[in-house]
Amino acid sequence: MESAQVFVVSGGGTGGHIFPALAVANELRQQAPGARVFYLGKSDGMEKELAERAGLPFFGIPASGFERRLSFKNAAAIWQALCGLGRARRWLKQNHACAVLGTGGFICGPIILAARTLGIPTIIHESNVVPGLTNRWLGRIATRVAVGQRESLTQFPANKTVVTGFPLRPGLNGPARAAACAVFGLDPARRVLFIFPGSLAARSINRAVAEMLPHWARRLPEWQVLWMTGKADFEFAQRVQKQLGLPVVIREFVYEVPEAYAAADIVLARAGAGTLAELSAVGKPSLLVPYPYATGNHQMFNAQLLARAGAAEIITDDRINGDVLLETLKNMIARYDAMRQAAEVVQSAYPKQAAKEITRMLLDMAQKNG
Repeated sequence: MESAQVFVVSGGGTGGHIFPALAVANELRQQAPGARVFYLGKSDGMEKELAERAGLPFFGIPASGFERRLSFKNAAAIWQALCGLGRARRWLKQNHACAVLGTGGFICGPIILAARTLGIPTIIHESNVVPGLTNRWLGRIATRVAVGQRESLTQFPANKTVVTGFPLRPGLNGPARAAACAVFGLDPARRVLFIFPGSLAARSINRAVAEMLPHWARRLPEWQVLWMTGKADFEFAQRVQKQLGLPVVIREFVYEVPEAYAAADIVLARAGAGTLAELSAVGKPSLLVPYPYATGNHQMFNAQLLARAGAAEIITDDRINGDVLLETLKNMIARYDAMRQAAEVVQSAYPKQAAKEITRMLLDMAQKNG
């Protein structure tokens, strides 16, 4: 009896690396129902919980990021990378993996390298306009490179790079608005501001939101707020809500992201590639606060794509406070119809088949290698 093909997806550090890997894994299970799909990631990273919630078997690899300066921590990171390389290599060999996808984050380094030393074909996916350090290096050794934006093509070898767009999570445009509002206890007759600062680095946004909300509730009573805080600020946001008696729905983490987008009229967010891709795909006007410490300032370059299209406004992280946030949102609301139309133009042009395309590439490589 022929054994089932084994595929591996990997990506870590942020949701923008994890969710595209999960989207491709979901598509692999649909297109190749007889195959086995595994998630390899950082042993203690957030990808472990999200992969297991998606029903994917998870295998942990030791890894830590490098400091961008001279530091003794880099010696430990090099040692962990070597251990991770050996651990990944043993797993891939023992389980006869036939193709590997890496979607970003330093965890992909040892996994993709291990695969290549075994002759296993690999794809890396770069979703940001400006690639991260790991993917810039991996682009030289990976079998194929997929990029989310045409502007990224010049960063990788032309003979093996293709524009696919961003692998979107399943069902992104599925929920009806009324049903989506019901998931969060929101009133479908009122407009919704969805605050979605990402899985990490939400502190400055959350502090500005806390300053703004009392004035927002008084001056814009026809609007309601769904606020995802992240773990670090969840209790802080609850205290603010309790102290001020604000009609705000607060979540530490939003797992029902398609429903949140369906309910939202405006989205306040960081400018990670995953968020930008989803905002493009669902056609929602947005207020973007790029994370200032992202490699190569790539979140600002991401945000500028939507801003140039008229679908987004940008506030830099060093300027954000309650007053600036409130005034910017009020200006957006005054121009809401034009911004929504611009967002819908972006939506109509955005490629939505990335997960299918990358899956076909993986299946094709596995067949040729098999």
